[in-house]
Amino acid sequence: MAKELRQVMKPWIEVAPSLLDFSFKPSNAPTLETIFEERAEENDDDNNNNINNNEE
Repeated sequence: MAKELRQVMKPWIEVAPSLLDFSFKPSNAPTLETIFEERAEENDDDNNNNINNNEE
């Protein structure tokens, strides 16, 4: 009886449904553009001058 039941039953892994959905659908999301930051060299010079003036 146990041998017959064992032959009929399959391991859980074989009968379990897939939990992950690997459907390869194209994305409808728009592509994002890269925002380039401007270099703030002018602000750096102003900050250095203010620090030097405060030390005197």
